[in-house]
Amino acid sequence: MKKAGKIALAVVGVVLVAGAITVAVQWNNIKAVAYMMTMDTDTLDTRAEENRKTLEKAMEDYKIPTYTFSQEEMAQLASGELSEEDAAALLLGESGTDGAETGSEAETPEASQSGTPSQSPSASQSQSSTQPSQSTAPGGDTSTQEAEEELRQLVATMYVLQATYEGKLEAIVQEAIDEYTAGEHTSENRTKIVYSKYEALTALEKECDQKVADIVSRMRELLKSTGQSESLADEVQKTYEEEKSLKKAYYIRAFQEG
Repeated sequence: MKKAGKIALAVVGVVLVAGAITVAVQWNNIKAVAYMMTMDTDTLDTRAEENRKTLEKAMEDYKIPTYTFSQEEMAQLASGELSEEDAAALLLGESGTDGAETGSEAETPEASQSGTPSQSPSASQSQSSTQPSQSTAPGGDTSTQEAEEELRQLVATMYVLQATYEGKLEAIVQEAIDEYTAGEHTSENRTKIVYSKYEALTALEKECDQKVADIVSRMRELLKSTGQSESLADEVQKTYEEEKSLKKAYYIRAFQEG
């Protein structure tokens, strides 16, 4: 492995040193070390792909089309030029058709873009059946529909956060590579550069942890208010934590094998 590649892996690996931030981070790092010791890079990569399918399933359930951010969009997310809100709107604006139809669909009634598959048909095909409900419990159906739409937005935001985290992580890694390339190619300098990114890496993890915590908390509120199971919030939290552990383990293992 080239020295630039090794420093990239080392920069990500230093996150493991950040275990003193919170108990949650410590536990996440312990899992990362356990994965690193029991799995090779191919297995870790496969596990990561399987883990991401949980979020993809949630997106499918809420009719959010899959979207692959371009390198330019990733860079914009990392720099803040593209906000997470705008990126989430980009996902929700996609309908699985071409871009020309997206604009017109954005102006359709909110009911036509409701959260779950079960609500769109009921809103468009069963108005007569919802009228009694509204008369006995004014606003009840609307409140549920709004909650489902917000849940849909939160799922989209989680997808954006994942892309944002990866973009910012790549930016930190590239900065370290550039510094190393421009300086002395010694192990001492590599170590110095790697640990100079400690604060940026831990700040990034802390920032992302807080945003995910806020999203999961709001999901729980909405699910409770509509009498639904909190399994969606549980899965989102678990998927995020697992992704972090697997990513850390993958980079450390790759660094060792290199």
